[in-house]
Amino acid sequence: MDGLKKNEAGTESSGKDMKDNSPSPEAAEARLVRRRKLILWSAITANILGNSGLVGVNVALPAMGSEFNLTAFRLGWVSLATLLVMAISSAPTARLSDLVGRHRIAVFGMVTTMVAALIGALSYSYVSLMVSRALLGLGLVSYFTTITTMVAAEYPAEERGRVLGLTISAVYIGLSLGPMIVGMLVQYLGWRSLFWFTLIGNVPPLILLLMVEPDLPPTPDEKLDWIGILLWVLTLGLGFTGLASLKQTFAIPMLTIGVAMAVLFFLRSLKSKNPILDMRLFFDSRSFSFSSLAAYISYLSSFSISFLMSLYLQYAKGLSPSKAGLYLMAQPVIQAMLTPISGRLSDSMAPWRLASKGIATIMVAILIFALTLSSVTPDLLLIVTMAMTGVGFAFFSAPNTNAIMSAVPPKRLGQASGVITVTRLCGQITSMAVTTLVFGLVIGSGVITAEKSPELIRACVIIFWIFAPVCLVGVLASLTGGKKSSA
Repeated sequence: MDGLKKNEAGTESSGKDMKDNSPSPEAAEARLVRRRKLILWSAITANILGNSGLVGVNVALPAMGSEFNLTAFRLGWVSLATLLVMAISSAPTARLSDLVGRHRIAVFGMVTTMVAALIGALSYSYVSLMVSRALLGLGLVSYFTTITTMVAAEYPAEERGRVLGLTISAVYIGLSLGPMIVGMLVQYLGWRSLFWFTLIGNVPPLILLLMVEPDLPPTPDEKLDWIGILLWVLTLGLGFTGLASLKQTFAIPMLTIGVAMAVLFFLRSLKSKNPILDMRLFFDSRSFSFSSLAAYISYLSSFSISFLMSLYLQYAKGLSPSKAGLYLMAQPVIQAMLTPISGRLSDSMAPWRLASKGIATIMVAILIFALTLSSVTPDLLLIVTMAMTGVGFAFFSAPNTNAIMSAVPPKRLGQASGVITVTRLCGQITSMAVTTLVFGLVIGSGVITAEKSPELIRACVIIFWIFAPVCLVGVLASLTGGKKSSA
């Protein structure tokens, strides 16, 4: 009996100790706030530093081409390889994050990016450089996609627009600073310093993320659809490689096979219990489907603007690269300043209303370029119009992301984030493919020079006239999705 009483007393004492050791509501709230801040700041620093290196590579391309004696076609693939691998990997990594945990995939992405940067910094041939660029695409998309999902999942719905605005604003800060930072590094330390910058730049967000306790997988019992992954890789790999190489003999057969794989992937996704990119989301929510379509169109119609204006300013207007870079900063700087505001506004009003106005502003800016671009266009008009595209994207991107994320259940946030990344990357690749095609038809083969500036301007105007009506379709898609969801 005494032993029993002793055990009971011990149990009571143990229970009391456990109760005393459990965190108080205030402590639990403090831990939650700390966790959210660590994830948010990891996302912000990763987006700033990651995008700085991603966009800054364009500044380093001439130096890379000079060292490895690269043709224009091969030099173009130095940039395209990363973008293409990001597009191919976006859906599988987003799906994988739902199965093994978003934190693990984000850490994997940062470590992979650092390994890729080390290979790039030590590259001794074009092959090793391309291995680095492809691996970099896998690393970047792994944490770009996942870290956004983590931010959206950690914060309540009433704060989601604000934090997404901060996260997306960090992307534009990186895009703004990238050319300037990398330009100085390449000028004084050589093109390999770009990769050292990428490697070191991933240390702060990785440390912040390692301070966060790993999350539980949202859907741990589901399986990975390996056949779906294969079809997805073939769809984007063959399709966009063919689209980017239309002047090559293999392009049309490759593009045709890519389209056939896309049909098979679509059918597979509808039938699979665990698709890597759930196409049923587009049927379950019209807001999701139309907002995703608007996102694709926005990037398709606007991604090549900076590329076109960079060539125009240097070849047609005769500006130096540094001055042209200052002109081009008007767009991302405005985006970085206004995106947090639009994110907060999307918490208090219908996101689709802001997104529709944003893409309509982009369309107006494209029309201005189409109507006024010539060898004597006033510099002030160019800067104002570039800034207008920044305003448009600021009021489109964060609200549109909020609309997409809010249209799906929490366990499918990884899928939704994957769709956002896929639509962005596919839009960017399509935009550059159209641009490359028009350049080939109007300017012809060979190197662009100042003597070819009339043809360059004519090509730019044609491209803007193509993108303006496409942008109008994006406006209608955003309006339609919003009206259907609010009905």
